[in-house]
Amino acid sequence: MSDKIHPSSSPDSIYDVLTRDGIVALPTMLDAEALVGLQDSFERVLERPSFNTWRGYEQNEKWRLLVEDALIVDPAVVNLALHPLLKNVLRRYIGPDFALTEARGWRTIRTHADFHGWHNDAWYEEMRVESHARPREVKLAIYLTDVESGHFSYISGSHRPACEPRHWSPGEVAPMLGRRRDMLGPAGSAFLFDTAGIHRQTAPVLKPRNVLFLNFHDPATRIQELDRRHGRYRPLLLNAAFLPTMDDEDRRILGFGAHAGRPAADCVVGRADVRRYPILHNAIRLALSGQLEIQELQRQGRRIVGGLRRRLTRARRAAPAPITEQTAR
Repeated sequence: MSDKIHPSSSPDSIYDVLTRDGIVALPTMLDAEALVGLQDSFERVLERPSFNTWRGYEQNEKWRLLVEDALIVDPAVVNLALHPLLKNVLRRYIGPDFALTEARGWRTIRTHADFHGWHNDAWYEEMRVESHARPREVKLAIYLTDVESGHFSYISGSHRPACEPRHWSPGEVAPMLGRRRDMLGPAGSAFLFDTAGIHRQTAPVLKPRNVLFLNFHDPATRIQELDRRHGRYRPLLLNAAFLPTMDDEDRRILGFGAHAGRPAADCVVGRADVRRYPILHNAIRLALSGQLEIQELQRQGRRIVGGLRRRLTRARRAAPAPITEQTAR
């Protein structure tokens, strides 16, 4: 990772550094075989965008290709979410009811654009929370490519006290840059960070960067209306074949049956109340419908031609043989 932050190894030291700085580098979370498998799975998703009958990446901005529902992409993601070291730290830092609430990743494409500035994450409903009792949210980040540019940066200690989530100008952050922590490292590098702290992805991105993020907070916390309307933090999609042997806590972390007290609409997987790019989507839908109509006309045409051919064949077979000089004798 960075020369400023060295991976901690014990749960106690990880918890202490996370509490103090808001960010902590982790020891190796994946063995070499699991890392290669996860990298290959990500690459397959990133081959093409999601459309109609195939699953691929999603995109809602120019510079990032999103890999959603990462728990169904590769079994290594499930194993990361239930890693004993991670559970030990999060149980103490967030509380005993912490759960995995989002599993996604993305590829940041090569760019010199400074598109992702300093911010701290907004996710809960501010009006329902007292400033002194802001809920905690922690993300686990795993680099799936070597990261030497376009890396994650964090202002150490900026999570205490938790500030109102917003974007921060370079001028506001300038006095804090002495506490900046840059997370660079090879594929497989991992770190935890409190999303209340000020952070960003740096620019430029000189080589495409693939990264996985697992998001943990107490699911009883009321989610902000913007995220509810866009369908974030709904129940996770799971691949049954990827699930290891689990105890009750593991099932709770993955959200098994965790619907008590939540509105039914919040438990519908994949449902969003707001559509993005409706004009574009309607145009694509009409184009697809037109193509399917053409396909159906072609199918009917082939059926008619095939029927005519079969009738002609039967007619030829049923016709009497022509009388020739030899048959006349």
